[in-house]
Amino acid sequence: MTEPASGAESEDDGEPLAAPKRSTWRVLAGGLSPRSVWAMAGGYPVVLKQFIQFCLILVYPAWVVGVLAAMAVYGLFYVTVYPVLWVLFWPMRAWMKKNRPEEYAQSQRKK
Repeated sequence: MTEPASGAESEDDGEPLAAPKRSTWRVLAGGLSPRSVWAMAGGYPVVLKQFIQFCLILVYPAWVVGVLAAMAVYGLFYVTVYPVLWVLFWPMRAWMKKNRPEEYAQSQRKK
C-alpha cells in the first residue's frame, strides 16, 4: 500500500481531507486554560508580549467567568430552544425524508 504524497489526501479522489472540527464545548473548555489565554500574546515583540501577558493575567478571572457564562448560555440553548425547534420542524423533516430521500440524507451528514 502506498501513501499519498502530501500525507493528507484520501485514496479515493485525491482531495485533501478536512481536519476534524472541534466541538464548541471543547473550544470553550480549552479557553478556560491559563495556557491558552497566555498564548494569546504570541507573535508580538518581547517587551510588548510581556506586557500583554501581564494584562491577560490580571483579566483572567473575568475571562473565566465570561467563558463559564457562555457555556451556560450554550447549554441552556440545547436544553430549551433546540428541542422546541426540533419538534416544530418535524413535519418538514418527515416530508423531506419521504419525498426527497437523497437530499435529506445529504443534509443529515456532518460537514
